[in-house]
Amino acid sequence: MLGDTVALAPDGQRLAFTTPVGRDLAIVILGLEPPGARRTVLIDGDRSSSDSNATPPLRLRFLRWATASRLIYAPVERVVPLPPLADKSGRTSPNPDGPTVVAPIFATDADGKQRGTLVDAPDFQETPDDARQSLGDLLRSPLELAARTRGPVRWRMPHVDVLGFLPRDREQLIIGTHGAYSPPRQHVVDIRTGQVRDFGDGWPAPPGEPHVFDWFRLKTVGEHRAAARPAIAWHDDELARLQRELAAKFPRRTVELLDWTDTRARVVFRVTGGSDPGRIFLYQRPEDLVLEVFRRAPWLAAAGLHETRFFEFAAPDGAVLSGYFTWPNRPRAAAPPLLVMFPTGFPGCAQPAFDPEAQLLADGGYAVARLNHRCVAGVRPEDLARLRTHGDRVAVDDARAVLEQLAAWHPGRAFDRGQIAALGHGFGGYLALRALQLAPAAFRCGVALDAPADLHTWLHPSAPAGARAIPAALTDHPETDWKKFSVLAHAGALTQPVLLLVEPARDPAIEAAADELRSHLLRLGRTPEHAPLPAGFAAARPGARAAAYRRITAFLEVRFPAATAANKGDE
Repeated sequence: MLGDTVALAPDGQRLAFTTPVGRDLAIVILGLEPPGARRTVLIDGDRSSSDSNATPPLRLRFLRWATASRLIYAPVERVVPLPPLADKSGRTSPNPDGPTVVAPIFATDADGKQRGTLVDAPDFQETPDDARQSLGDLLRSPLELAARTRGPVRWRMPHVDVLGFLPRDREQLIIGTHGAYSPPRQHVVDIRTGQVRDFGDGWPAPPGEPHVFDWFRLKTVGEHRAAARPAIAWHDDELARLQRELAAKFPRRTVELLDWTDTRARVVFRVTGGSDPGRIFLYQRPEDLVLEVFRRAPWLAAAGLHETRFFEFAAPDGAVLSGYFTWPNRPRAAAPPLLVMFPTGFPGCAQPAFDPEAQLLADGGYAVARLNHRCVAGVRPEDLARLRTHGDRVAVDDARAVLEQLAAWHPGRAFDRGQIAALGHGFGGYLALRALQLAPAAFRCGVALDAPADLHTWLHPSAPAGARAIPAALTDHPETDWKKFSVLAHAGALTQPVLLLVEPARDPAIEAAADELRSHLLRLGRTPEHAPLPAGFAAARPGARAAAYRRITAFLEVRFPAATAANKGDE
């Protein structure tokens, strides 16, 4: 969507925001004063070596105006391991060089004409001390050393971090390097010339997430709070008051302050909620004037979007359950089927107010309930013991409590209690499978995308770390009974129709467990539907997502055929 990252110029005259361009990303520079000149800068992320369906869409890790006319931006760093070395016998060993780090930091002027790379990791490439054999070598770069030496010269690139601007001269950008042969160091880069020099003052890097940093007053002014809906706990009284004032102008919506000018006379904020995918506004405080700058998804007609409402209530044990309920404009029947979408992580992030996949499923006439995990705002101490021993059952019981609450809240929009499907991606797909096993009377069928059918092999693989969104404190515990958690161990209880979708070669543990689950069910005389997820689904490629949801829709239409009478009545 437009405006995933936004930056307001210090004088409030220009706004920079990101926009997708196919599989690439661009920055739009928009003049906020008439005639509102607009410039677009295509971001060069140097993706040629890994431009594939598995590569996630390009994103920015930094976008800030240094001055009123100079913008600094940096794509998310990429690390490309070098291939292993092979000896004469064919045996391989790790490559002592590299890895190659791609971490460019760019600058552009306000009209997008003068732009270029300030620095990148190769600019700080290092060699070990023993590679320099003479006094002259101390003055040579790694490339110059390699040219003079017959044998191989070891080298490494550091990681490059954007730290901020020099307080008294914002044309001087402070960066940090770490991870090569040298200890962490700080440097100053002149954003006009690209000249780099060492910086010995020990600049204290601004804190990252969840903190909110004021780049003009050089202090932390707030903190993102874990909650069912986006919220910031402001430490700054002026910003807290501003948050309340803007929230009053947009009742029943979520207001997020994104950026402000040096004097805070102008503020950019985002409004989301309901079926609105989001809009970006400019608030001119002296005039008390709110102006809409752009819609985040202008290609979506508001009249065609399905109504979405946030819900939140206390479960019988006091836990707060929450999520979003989407009602189709044209239901498949007077009481349409309901699709229950389990949260992807554990406890995971809060569901977004606007979800294109929920809208797509509602296009088919289905009601959609997207659930947050009960621990989305933090694990309650009284929940910890039961989560360790019955974490799957807790999530399924919470889903059944949501079904009861939604039915009580919306009697005029009743869904068919006999036609409820469980859906989920990743850990949410695992919960969907466990819902079919633990509550077969409540869920008629299920769809699991890249779901780990065996948690133990998924959480303790020899695969790369970082993709397992479950706290170790809840799993690496003596009370954990992995057989009780396993979908495979209870394959006989999976009696309802299920669609298994797995992206080939992406996660060996998920792929192997899905194959084993299919074999179990086939031996029991049940034939689960299965299909490969299109390459690029995990990387959120639009084409791959569209193909996958066409397959899901076809599966659901067989289980929940549209009511002919209802359809005729709509024509």
